[in-house]
Amino acid sequence: MYTTDQYKSKVRTFGALGYDAERIADLLNLHGEERIELIVRLSVSGDELRIAYENGLAVGEYNIDVGLTKLAEQGDIDAIEALGERSKQRKTRDMKKHLFGV
Repeated sequence: MYTTDQYKSKVRTFGALGYDAERIADLLNLHGEERIELIVRLSVSGDELRIAYENGLAVGEYNIDVGLTKLAEQGDIDAIEALGERSKQRKTRDMKKHLFGV
């Protein structure tokens, strides 16, 4: 079995890249019980690995928004539209999470 500390930073990095649990397990070359354990832990709210994953997702989204904001400030219409769409999607996702825990 693996320890949480072994994979926490890697899970955070993979989360920032938007990878799902299956892909993370593949990239970590996990098999059998270790693979199943990682996938389950990434789905359990409050688990250390889940928290690291969610943190990574947030960092990844932030980095994309920063890049789009810089382009939008330079007058890039596509970036402005993408920022607006991302904002709507984030609000919808946040509302679902708040109301339904999804």
